[in-house]
Amino acid sequence: MKSNQEIAESWRKHVQAFESSGLTRNGYCQRNGVNVYQLDYWRRRFKKSKPPGPSPADTWIPVRVRDDQASEKGSGVCLRISRLAIEVKPGFDRELLTDVLRTIGPIC
Repeated sequence: MKSNQEIAESWRKHVQAFESSGLTRNGYCQRNGVNVYQLDYWRRRFKKSKPPGPSPADTWIPVRVRDDQASEKGSGVCLRISRLAIEVKPGFDRELLTDVLRTIGPIC
């Protein structure tokens, strides 16, 4: 009979495999012979035990600003970071945007 620690480790491997699989919950469970409700339970349990930190949705991604005329004709872009939205319109002040991003970087 498996110990609680062995069971938890087995489910930790399933949760990690599911998250990197790109499959739906049902698809992963059918392919691996596990119950979707158990997978959900262990995902919640491991999520609660993780120390708080940035989630993949909260990580920064590189953005290139084009310097050509085509970018001037557009209507701009809206950057959404968690609850924060920054609207950047053609002709924006690059130094100001850089300062804003440096300021909010540590809190996002």
